[in-house]
Amino acid sequence: MNKLKIEIPNEFSFVRGVRVCVSNIASNFGFSDREAYQIETIVDELCNNAIEHGGGRNKVLKEKDAIKIECGFKPGELEFCVNDSGGEGFNLKDVLKRNKQLIQKNRLLDNLDKRGRGLLIIQRFVDELKVDTSKGGTAVKIIKKAKNLKE
Repeated sequence: MNKLKIEIPNEFSFVRGVRVCVSNIASNFGFSDREAYQIETIVDELCNNAIEHGGGRNKVLKEKDAIKIECGFKPGELEFCVNDSGGEGFNLKDVLKRNKQLIQKNRLLDNLDKRGRGLLIIQRFVDELKVDTSKGGTAVKIIKKAKNLKE
């Protein structure tokens, strides 16, 4: 698997470059244009979440608060992991379950917990989604496989 590691400051202005970079590389590994767009959405949401919730927008940023991104590419498969320095106590299953229940009850999307809509979208776009939290931070990992490997 080909690896790419990126470390960005805890600032939103760096997300666009990461999003475009990962999407373009994924296109070279067999993902369709539609899947590449989904990858942009995934990368955008995961990086923005890491910046908003992980590094602490209201504190003095330190070097340890940088967002660490690791990507693995092989034909038809992307592994993407975002690591930040916050988020202790976040429970992915609880957030997804609560928001799925609201959807099943035919409530409007406006009623969804504002801290979970992006994860519901990501979950629909990926084959695997895993979140690990600890005192040291949060790591969110996804695996996405190309549906029809583009030549």
